[in-house]
Amino acid sequence: MYNRDRLIIILISIFLFRIPISHIIGDNGCGYLSGPLEFFWCLSLLFGAGLTITLRGMMHDRVRRGQLSNAAQVFSFAKRYTFIASILIFVISMVSFNLIGTRLMHDPGSRIGFLFVGPAVMLALFIDLNIGYLNGTDNMNAALMGEIIYALSMGLCMIVGSLVGVRIGTNISALLKNDEVTAMYGAMGTMAGLCVGELISLIILMGMTLVYQRSFKYMIRTESGKRTEHMSDVSGRFVLGTLSDGLQELIMHLPVLIPIIVFRISSARTEGTDPALTGATVGAFYSKYIVITGIIAILGVVSVQSALKGIAAAVNDSDTQLASDRITRLFSKVTYFEIPAVIFTTMLAPVIIPTLFTGRLTSAVQLLNIGTSLAFIYAVTYCFMSVLIKLGYNREMLVISSGALIIGTVIGVLLMNRYETPFLGLVLGMMICYILTLIVCVIILLRNFRIKFRLLQTFIIPLVVSGIIGVLLKLLSGALFDVTGGVLTLIICIIPAWFIYNLACMFLHVVSAGALSKKFLGPMLVRLGQNLGVY
Repeated sequence: MYNRDRLIIILISIFLFRIPISHIIGDNGCGYLSGPLEFFWCLSLLFGAGLTITLRGMMHDRVRRGQLSNAAQVFSFAKRYTFIASILIFVISMVSFNLIGTRLMHDPGSRIGFLFVGPAVMLALFIDLNIGYLNGTDNMNAALMGEIIYALSMGLCMIVGSLVGVRIGTNISALLKNDEVTAMYGAMGTMAGLCVGELISLIILMGMTLVYQRSFKYMIRTESGKRTEHMSDVSGRFVLGTLSDGLQELIMHLPVLIPIIVFRISSARTEGTDPALTGATVGAFYSKYIVITGIIAILGVVSVQSALKGIAAAVNDSDTQLASDRITRLFSKVTYFEIPAVIFTTMLAPVIIPTLFTGRLTSAVQLLNIGTSLAFIYAVTYCFMSVLIKLGYNREMLVISSGALIIGTVIGVLLMNRYETPFLGLVLGMMICYILTLIVCVIILLRNFRIKFRLLQTFIIPLVVSGIIGVLLKLLSGALFDVTGGVLTLIICIIPAWFIYNLACMFLHVVSAGALSKKFLGPMLVRLGQNLGVY
């Protein structure tokens, strides 16, 4: 699966930078931005996610065995793949941008934003190529530095682009006497800024790649007696691995794009619907609810990637008990963070939303009050899916997640008109999609491993403790918000709540000293537990 360490940096950057962007271009602007940005993200995952991980894996395997010429051959084919794929995507995107905006998205105002999807995806693929090369040749620090530069430059340039776009749109809207033009150009400027940020990152990454290529080529010249692989030996495995990983990542991400498309189609078919209101509703969902739940979900899966190697090693050694224990520990790490994060966010939603955002606040608060658990469901699903994919269940996961996506989408459409907030039914469909995948993953794991999830320690106790603290947070935040303001209220509520949660779990023997010491305020709690005889 895609290198989640890298994806976390980029995703959190996009989510966090989307907060100031929402202030600049407003809910309507975020509505116009949602289509182009999601299409960029989906295409980048489909064609670029697998590119990085496949290139890294194939090159690293050959470098480790001393087959440097063969590793260079893999990189040579990867360059051809990237060039051909990026040109095709660029041409198709530029030809079909009007069709996608007006017919598929039913959002004519997003057409100018869709103009930048092709260039953005093309640049993203070349960035993935360079990062895959740096990782594949064991230059991990350089790759990580490039990824951080990529995330920061992309986010900052998107903000600058949104400011420029709004300024241009304001002048044009004054001439046309149409305020929506400002939002349209704000979204377009944001996408243009994304391209500029990618271009800056690509130039830096290409410089890094050229520097490391010089030493790599020198090492190849010293190689002797090694048979160079033919391109035909490399191409099939490379393309299959790239598209397989990319398709899996795309399916996991589609539950974000599909509700936007479904809602816009439904609104377009409803007579008397104001397009501006539709755009603002989509913008509130995309820039507020998805941002908050996305950040919570991503932070919850931070530990997944590092745990997969240990699980795979235990399976390779035929030590199923050790593998079962490591899977259980991974599950407990995810739930230990996600349960309080979801409950605290739900209880503090009336404070979080007006503190961080402007515009349509009520619908976002309602979505968080009911739908924040999506972050927990996604994190646990991703945890188990990653384990199974690491163990070779790629095709099974692809079929299962595809079927769950179809079922979840159908249920979401059926539920959409049953709630005052239309996106609530679609969010419930997203939850069902991930829940179905989760159930099948658990069944497969239980059939192959002697897993004991210890639900009392890993789920029930954290849930009860978090629930009690959450009720207190609800009461405290309601009293403080009007007096101290949103920022101080969140600081006063969240830090003590996290401290008390960890303290309670420590006394109830839910978390070990080693695991607790790695968490925020953990070392202090461990010393306290040692003094009290808990550890």
